Amino acid sequence: MKKIFYLTKDEYLFITKKLEGDHWEPNNIERRWDYHSRVIELIKAINISNSSDVLEMGTMGVNCVKDSDTIDYLERWDYKGKQPTYMHDARIIPWPINDKQYEVFIALRVFQHLTPNQKDCLKEAIRVAKKVIIVAPRNYNNKVLPNSKGISYINFVNFLEGIHPNLVIPTAFGDLYYWDTENPSTPNALIKKIILYKYKYSVYNRRKIIKKINRMIKKILRFSFNKKH
Repeated sequence: MKKIFYLTKDEYLFITKKLEGDHWEPNNIERRWDYHSRVIELIKAINISNSSDVLEMGTMGVNCVKDSDTIDYLERWDYKGKQPTYMHDARIIPWPINDKQYEVFIALRVFQHLTPNQKDCLKEAIRVAKKVIIVAPRNYNNKVLPNSKGISYINFVNFLEGIHPNLVIPTAFGDLYYWDTENPSTPNALIKKIILYKYKYSVYNRRKIIKKINRMIKKILRFSFNKKH
């Protein structure tokens, strides 16, 4: 059993400095830490005790959990020392992983690149792990990867045919979604669980977060009403 250790901000800054380039742009380092730090706190709350119970996808050299298992693919997103546990293109279904093999699956700003297989990939994540954490932008435009597409809350609900995430947390660089497959959520339960964190960074202020959450709640209520009528 591998004891679990988590990424610290000092380590994050050190690693991203070494990997600085196309993905780890200096202007986005703090914003990316925002969602990394929230994911780490969420994993701590889940109380995982073994790093091998965690599967992280497309880490770009930065794991939230040290020595976690990883899945990546060969064609893109290279970085020094890239040696994933599974060298596999996630868009090819099924993944070479057993049902509920992992306690937690993590994919941070990866799913926008999995078009046109985002739905199938989400179902695979739900299949291989008891708990799923995904950070994804709602809107995404990348000239280098023109087929990539942002994912909204409603998109995720449709992908899972009406199953809602247990938790949604707006971050400085995309929304954080959390599903507990053993305790699925409902729209009303989700609204009560939306968490408003105090942001530490100047890139995102409290007023913007409040407006964003209000818009999200309105969309949830509108979507739920339309489903019933």
